[in-house]
Amino acid sequence: MFSKIVLNKENLLSNTREFKKRINGKICVMVKANAYGHGIKDVIEILKDEVDFFGVSNQEEAFTIKDICKTPVVIFGACEDYIRCMKENVSFALFSLKMAENLINIAKNNKLSPKFHLCINSGMNRYGVKNLKEFVKIINLLNKNNMTLEGVYTHFSSLTTDKNYTKRQKIKFENFLAYLPSDWNTLVHIGGGNSIFTDIPADMYRVGLGIYGYGYDFVKPVMNIKSQIVDIQEVEKGEHVGYLCSFTAKRNMRIATIPLGYADGIGRKLSNKVHLKINGCDAKSCGNICMDAMMVEVSDIRCKVGDEVLVFENATSWSNIAETTEYEILTNFCSFRGQRKIE
Repeated sequence: MFSKIVLNKENLLSNTREFKKRINGKICVMVKANAYGHGIKDVIEILKDEVDFFGVSNQEEAFTIKDICKTPVVIFGACEDYIRCMKENVSFALFSLKMAENLINIAKNNKLSPKFHLCINSGMNRYGVKNLKEFVKIINLLNKNNMTLEGVYTHFSSLTTDKNYTKRQKIKFENFLAYLPSDWNTLVHIGGGNSIFTDIPADMYRVGLGIYGYGYDFVKPVMNIKSQIVDIQEVEKGEHVGYLCSFTAKRNMRIATIPLGYADGIGRKLSNKVHLKINGCDAKSCGNICMDAMMVEVSDIRCKVGDEVLVFENATSWSNIAETTEYEILTNFCSFRGQRKIE
């Protein structure tokens, strides 16, 4: 294959260890969405002995991890087969009283012991229990049926942008926790952006984007993408490059073709804007990015077919160009069709 995602093992380990230094408790590394596009199998292989939990959004991701290591996994989204999750000792989120009633019945009928993590909706309004009375009913129901609660958690939506809203979320979460039986050994955990730097007490902190190298000055990006030139075209002044004539040559130019496009996660919004590196020189995108290829100008770069191209190394610069977030830039690479390597 011409193209590959390369993970920097040392950066990933360093980032994780830097977070562990700053966390007074356990760490749950989020590896949902194919580890934010980095490749879940490779990330798990590197971090399996470094963290306390892995967090995912569905059961397929959880079972992938279970095949690789024994590190505990929590599913934070909905599942299709809760019986299998219980049988395979996978922890999962609990969102409501009705859900608790159904899963307790399933567990008792199959003589299984579920590992519940009860989600408190403190203001994110995505998942979870919003009403305190419902929370108390769930606690009483679990107690009545001799079911344990492995974890209770919430997610902060605006830690870096709205202090007042975060304060309201914190107060609500703490009000719920006051009704948690003191003799239960339940893991309290939080996540969402800057959660490790808040005054919100927790037993465990969920860390996502920062592990992959963004959002903090003590982390380094983990992933880059490399490819190679597969063709070079001589383009005359006035000719167009790519679909819809979005680029017109203002002089005679040399245009190199790279076999990566939006099917690999390189969005069309980057067309005519993003820069790649060829032999240490900047090469700017020319023309609309295609499904499986993109073109760059190499008029002033000494290069040939087969030369290596550094396509991607920093999600922040791309997110600024595309007017989106690092999260979206990175997770777009879930569909990457090339190789994945650890270096």
